[in-house]
Amino acid sequence: MEVAGLSELFRALADESRVKILYLLSLQELCVCDLAQILGLTLPAISHHLRLLKAMRLVKFHRQGRMVYYSLRDNHIVELIRVAREHFLEGR
Repeated sequence: MEVAGLSELFRALADESRVKILYLLSLQELCVCDLAQILGLTLPAISHHLRLLKAMRLVKFHRQGRMVYYSLRDNHIVELIRVAREHFLEGR
């Protein structure tokens, strides 16, 4: 059973800021400046998180002029977060 990739995925999801970014991108496509404003983080911090999420193939992007917009690559990650949240809430 190949688990190295899975552990990398869970490591990426272990950061609260990255989970918040994924949640926001599940709602709509956003640029770095929008994410920074909504989350109260710096542009470099958001860019760092997005680089990691892109490397994990969780987000995709496209350019519109000078702006770069990010969205989820697919809905698998939303389902994973939803199931994890349900599991977390069951224990309360």
